[in-house]
Amino acid sequence: MKTIVMGGAPQSERLFAEPTRAFEAAGHRVLRQRDAAAFRADAQVLADADVLLAHMSFGASRAQMRAAPRLRAIVSPVTGTDGFDEAAATELGILVVHCQTRQNYSSIAESTVMLILAAAYDLNNSQRVLRENLPSPNPPRGRLLEGKTLGLIGFGRIAQGVASRLASWGMRILVSMPRVHGTLPDYVERVELDDLLAWSDVVSLHAPLTGETRNMIDARRIGLLKPDVMFLNTARGHMVDEAALLRFAQAHPEARFALDCFDHEPLPPDDPIRTLPNAILTPHLAGHTIDTHRAGRRIGIDLIEGILAGRAPSPDNLRNPQIVLAWTKKFAS
Repeated sequence: MKTIVMGGAPQSERLFAEPTRAFEAAGHRVLRQRDAAAFRADAQVLADADVLLAHMSFGASRAQMRAAPRLRAIVSPVTGTDGFDEAAATELGILVVHCQTRQNYSSIAESTVMLILAAAYDLNNSQRVLRENLPSPNPPRGRLLEGKTLGLIGFGRIAQGVASRLASWGMRILVSMPRVHGTLPDYVERVELDDLLAWSDVVSLHAPLTGETRNMIDARRIGLLKPDVMFLNTARGHMVDEAALLRFAQAHPEARFALDCFDHEPLPPDDPIRTLPNAILTPHLAGHTIDTHRAGRRIGIDLIEGILAGRAPSPDNLRNPQIVLAWTKKFAS
């Protein structure tokens, strides 16, 4: 019998109910943690754990890992692993795993295209005209995407999905990325980040949150944006200087925004970003689908079953694949 600690707030119960049933049916012990603050304050919470399955908001500290001699892996039921001390896990030989699936990056790519269109065609205000019986704007506020320049910051699977979906729309597609793996498709151009920000009519952020990307879009770079830019963030908060973005938005009423990620989540009720009339705001939810959650729960169970049997996940689901060889030697038996 192995011990699996699960950390997630009560409202995320749907992510943990099916794995709980599966692992208890297999004879394992499941310890459910629902209070993130209490979890983070308890250095011994993982003392008996073989696997931690936890939302990134619960995190996992070096002290907790050091007190967990049996801990094989930390598994996020979603793609984010931001709250886990990945450096400590790597040093201690603990796998950091995320449940990314094809459905996940396809859903976020599709929802990004949806938000680009909603911003371009001013969907919020078009609905408002009908709901509040207002006169139609003259001239109209919709913008054709054909002939415009799209800038993608980062070019992982989500951004690749956005680019492939819009490749036939007559847009120039720019990408900014620190390193190129393989050959870029012929319908994108790689440029420097500053050039992308200055040249793009639509800017969409798809980079992971790392030490390198934290506050990457600072006040100076926000100043490079076109006055009527459409700016989207469906990736992570803390990569954009929110105060500078707010000032830019207030000074440029023709600019449009679609923001699904913020520095503080949930977004505080009094946050001034909520008052922007030229912004579509969603609570880190725009790319969530029934299909994504179903696939994520299933792959989470499969990954943990493999980990308990001494099998490391594929590199697609690993944050620290460099320790797989040593980890497998330790746990394969």
